[in-house]
Amino acid sequence: MTEPVNMGRTEQTQAPKKYPPRAAANRITDRVPTAGPEETIRQIKEKLYEKANIFETISYIYVLDSNGCLLGLFSTKELFKTGDSVKAEEIMNTNIIKARPYTDQEEVALLALKYNLKSIPIVDKNNKFMGVVRSRAIMNILQGEHVEDFLKSAGIRGFAAKNLSASASQMIKARVMWLIVGLFGGVLAAHLTGLFEEPLKQYFILAAFVPLMVYMADAIGTQTQTLFVRDLVMRQLVLKKYLLREIKVGFGIAALLGLLLYIITIFWSKNYFIALILGLSMFLTGFVAIFVPIAIILILNKLGLDPAIGSGPFATIIQDVLTLAIYFAIASTMLNLMPMN
Repeated sequence: MTEPVNMGRTEQTQAPKKYPPRAAANRITDRVPTAGPEETIRQIKEKLYEKANIFETISYIYVLDSNGCLLGLFSTKELFKTGDSVKAEEIMNTNIIKARPYTDQEEVALLALKYNLKSIPIVDKNNKFMGVVRSRAIMNILQGEHVEDFLKSAGIRGFAAKNLSASASQMIKARVMWLIVGLFGGVLAAHLTGLFEEPLKQYFILAAFVPLMVYMADAIGTQTQTLFVRDLVMRQLVLKKYLLREIKVGFGIAALLGLLLYIITIFWSKNYFIALILGLSMFLTGFVAIFVPIAIILILNKLGLDPAIGSGPFATIIQDVLTLAIYFAIASTMLNLMPMN
């Protein structure tokens, strides 16, 4: 078994300062068992017993060539199931899930989840083994990323969002930006409502359904953006194929909700025309709600901004204004075309 490189370094000091804060290299440890391809299982076991106390993880044995390049790996479980005379190269898995030192730490953690791995090896551009991101680091990354994304989705940003000792002024700065944007969005929504004051006065039932339209659109949008951000981070989606699927999903969901609201309104109000307005409005606002968060997230991603922002108050404001505009436009148009006595 080859000697682990620089045993004295830990997960926190392993990587040089040149790496960005979120780089995987800042999370690696090289205190892991390694072996040469010609070493036998007996030799590996002996050295594993001898040096077990210096390893930070023994989930896998990493097989390296004479230049320190990663050739393959096998699990400790496989080690103890194999005969002592077998060589490492005979049982090693060469289909390796690995990452580079500059890979974002969240992507490394997601790789571990996707492939159900206890650690992810990190190699440089020449495939030279640098160490691994072990399970404890992966759990810490996932916890930190979850908290960060949760705060961003609530419109909380910056240092004060993560620091319990932050001052009142720092907390105000961290929270107020998107709330101010929301305030202006609410004023715009109120202005839109004012433009349709007459139809709402004449048919009060249309005003009664405003909260429902806004809520359902927000609910649909929240579901969509949660799934889209996840798929975007996992880097699994082909955009054209994804959008075609979402068109089908959006049409199906919107059609079902619109039909249900149409039927419910008929039984409630006994007015087929009002039921048609509400059903059609639910269909169109629900269908549009599928694509608003996707468009926002794609734009933010294209601009190099964090997509998590798109799942916060910014998306909600745009969604609410669009929902009201669509609802009132449909109601006003249909009432003008088919006035009721």
